[in-house]
Amino acid sequence: MKRVPVILYGAGGVGSALLRQIVHGRDQTASRNNCHFSVVAVTDSKTWQWAVNGLSDEQLLDIVAAKGQNKAVDPQWREAAPAEMQRPSEHGVLDAASEAELENVLVIDVTAADSMESVLKRSLNLGYSVVLANKKPLASPWERASGFFHHPRVRHESTVGGGQPIIATLRYLLDTHDLIYQIEGQMSGTLGYICQRLDAGVAFSTAVREAKANGYTEPDPRDDLGGMDAMRKLLILGRMAGWPFEENNITVESLYAPPMASLSVSEFMDAVAQLDEPMQARVAAAKANEQVLRYVAEVNEQGGAVGLKAIPAASALANLKYISFRTERYDDEPLLIGGKGAGVEMTAAGVMGDMLTLVREVY
Repeated sequence: MKRVPVILYGAGGVGSALLRQIVHGRDQTASRNNCHFSVVAVTDSKTWQWAVNGLSDEQLLDIVAAKGQNKAVDPQWREAAPAEMQRPSEHGVLDAASEAELENVLVIDVTAADSMESVLKRSLNLGYSVVLANKKPLASPWERASGFFHHPRVRHESTVGGGQPIIATLRYLLDTHDLIYQIEGQMSGTLGYICQRLDAGVAFSTAVREAKANGYTEPDPRDDLGGMDAMRKLLILGRMAGWPFEENNITVESLYAPPMASLSVSEFMDAVAQLDEPMQARVAAAKANEQVLRYVAEVNEQGGAVGLKAIPAASALANLKYISFRTERYDDEPLLIGGKGAGVEMTAAGVMGDMLTLVREVY
C-alpha cells in the first residue's frame, strides 16, 4: 500500500468536504489505487494541526466538525494568545515536512488566498506535487503564474467547472495537437444559478443570499458578482490554450455598483437589495424579446470578455452550465461539456480526482 502524505491548506467548505471524502473513501481508494492518503497537516487562516505520521480519521472529522461551527483547526488556539502560540507562516508547514524528510507529498490549496504562489513554488522545489482549487495563483500576473502551467506535478481541475472535466478536456485537445480557436461558456455555476432564479421571478438579492447559503459563492460573493471568479477561470483556460493574457486583456461586467466594493461582506449582503430594481428591469427587457439573461465568458487569441448576455430562452444553452471549445477539429460543431458546476462536494471531488491522477502518473 502506497502511503501518500497530504498537506491541506484551507479547511473551509471545500477543505472540509475533501477531508470527508478522504476519510469515507478509504476502502475504495485502497482497492482501486492501492494508496492511502495520510493527512499530515491541515491549516486554516488562524492555526494548524500537524502529525508526521498522519492525523487520525477521528482527528480529521473533528476538524470538519470544528470548522462547521466556525472554530479554528487547532482547538487550543485562542484569539488573544501570545505571539509564540500564533499560527506559523504557511512555510512553517513546509519546514516541518522537510525536516521530517517526507517524500512524495501532495500539497493541496483549497484556499481563496492571494499570496500562495511562494508556498506552491517552494513545494515544487522540494519535489512535492501540487493540487489547486484556488484560482488566484494561476490567474496572477503571468510572470508569477507561468511556472504552474503544464508542470508535470501540478493539477488544477477544480479551478474551472467545479469538478467537471474541463481542464482534462483542454489538456487532451492540446496533447493531441488540436488548434484552439475559441473557448466560451457559462463558467460561473454561481451566476448560472442566480440567473435561473431571476428567470423564476426571484429578486436578485434573494438569489444572491440563497447562493451564498448553499455554498455556491466564493467567501466574498463579490468575487462572483464582480465577474472576477469567471474572469480568473477564463484567464486560466486562455493561458492553457497558449494565450498568455493578463487581466487587462479581458473586459469584465460587474453586477454590483463600484461604491459597494469598499463594504465588508456583511454590509454588502445587507446592501445588495439596492440592485433588485435595475436587475428586474433587465430581466423584463430580455423576457419581452423571448430571451433570458446569462453570464457568459468567451476568449480567443485576441482577448476575452465576461458579462451578462441576453440569449434565446428556447436555446438549449439557456438552461445548461456549459463550456464549449471551438477548435480545428471541432469547428463546425463545438465540443460541449455541461452539467452541475457548483458546490463544495463537486469541487472537492475534482481535487480528489487530481490527487489520484498524480498518484497514478507521478508516484
